[in-house]
Amino acid sequence: MSGRAYVSFAEVKERVSIVDALEVFGITDQFRKEGKTHAGVCPLPEHRHGPSPNPNQFKITIRDGESVFYCFGDCQRGGDVIEFVKLMTGLDNRHVRFWFAEHFSDRLTLQRGRGERAKTSKTTPQKKKARETRGPSAPQRADVQLPTTTVSTEAAEYKPIRFRLQVDPVAPYLRERGLTDETIARYGLGVAQRGMLKGYVAIPVWESPPGEFPYGYLGRWAGEDYDDEAGRPRYKWPADFPKRRFLFGLNEALDGTEGQPIVVTEGVFGALHCVQCGFPASVAAFGASLSREQAKLLIATGRPVVLMFDGGQPGRRAMKKAALTLAPHTFVRVVRLNERQQPDDLSPEEVRKVLSVTV
Repeated sequence: MSGRAYVSFAEVKERVSIVDALEVFGITDQFRKEGKTHAGVCPLPEHRHGPSPNPNQFKITIRDGESVFYCFGDCQRGGDVIEFVKLMTGLDNRHVRFWFAEHFSDRLTLQRGRGERAKTSKTTPQKKKARETRGPSAPQRADVQLPTTTVSTEAAEYKPIRFRLQVDPVAPYLRERGLTDETIARYGLGVAQRGMLKGYVAIPVWESPPGEFPYGYLGRWAGEDYDDEAGRPRYKWPADFPKRRFLFGLNEALDGTEGQPIVVTEGVFGALHCVQCGFPASVAAFGASLSREQAKLLIATGRPVVLMFDGGQPGRRAMKKAALTLAPHTFVRVVRLNERQQPDDLSPEEVRKVLSVTV
């Protein structure tokens, strides 16, 4: 992303449509045109879909000369092309201007500094073809710095803990998930015997570099009989915990694995499975999306990245978005799993087969 030239929001809304943005994200084929309206399954990363997503829940149309969208499904989000790109990328108002400048410089007036206009870029067919066929560039990391802490004002409501939970590392559930004694000990896992995480696998979440204590704990119910109505949800996070600023297992992934690519999964158990299959530089993003903060942590390692999210459309959309964020700074490879398949569903041989390809 340029980081220097930006654009006028008024001009963006006039000259760029949401359908144009769909093309950049590579998901145009997921929508069908019905007159002046485009309809499809909601592509927003935070939307949680059921087993049969509604293909009519997300509508794109023109209102008062501007392209707008609305999700009639669970997320109920709506807005113009700027709001759409912000929701898809996680960018704020300032940085989303750079995104539009990067992708639509051939139709927008680029500006620098305090309104100083830059020369409008004209992309000829020859330049466009050359840009599309150009091979991957070397990683560019000069503009990325590893944060000294993962805490920000956005996480001001959460106070890091100053203790370690007493947990049972020999709880049967951990063996049922295929974890070895070595893995359990290395990552400090165990089932809590009391407190708010009683009955849950307590998963410590550390800063990078780590402090004396974990920043907090994620709880995963130690069984498959989780039930929100019965007061035992599948996962428990502390209130206001800034999970999007952490990558599970990052410190362990960087320990003694020089030169190895970082494998990124959605869930903790997927990452642990990859570790046990011979890929110790594996981390988890705590869900089907990669935040800007998490991307910065990955870029700052200087390593190639392999994205292996859960199989299905949500995971594939999330990987596309993550790849767009990471690709300007490091080499990225995407591993697509079958529908509803998770990394820990693969046998060790299958994991080694899909991850042993040179990045």
